[in-house]
Amino acid sequence: MKALDQLHRDFGAFFPTGHMVVAFHQAEDAHRVVHELEAMMHRPPDVLEVAPEDMAAFAERNLHQAGFIAHLGSSLTTVQAFLDAARAGATFLILPTPTQQMAEHVSQAIHHVPFMLAERYHRMVIETVH
Repeated sequence: MKALDQLHRDFGAFFPTGHMVVAFHQAEDAHRVVHELEAMMHRPPDVLEVAPEDMAAFAERNLHQAGFIAHLGSSLTTVQAFLDAARAGATFLILPTPTQQMAEHVSQAIHHVPFMLAERYHRMVIETVH
């Protein structure tokens, strides 16, 4: 998995197309999801775990560096939600969901633990996962 700063942006705003970003209250819950995905897929998932302080710093930078056009969509509102969750101590997982099947696997795994928020990035749309 690429580093957080290397994931896709849209008009300067964080927009990792083909990925799901999930925030967890507890790091242990994030680790349980990774282990469940590993068991489901019979291989370690390609995942990026981001600590609260790292996501907070990244989100703050991203909110200040995004271009004017990024302010017209919802991507910066989502980045603000990530910042708020990070400040509350959330641990994040960024998981590739390039196919519907992979998205279903990830969605199934995250619903076995409490999570704060989950957003799946499509080409032009951010889908909130409930």
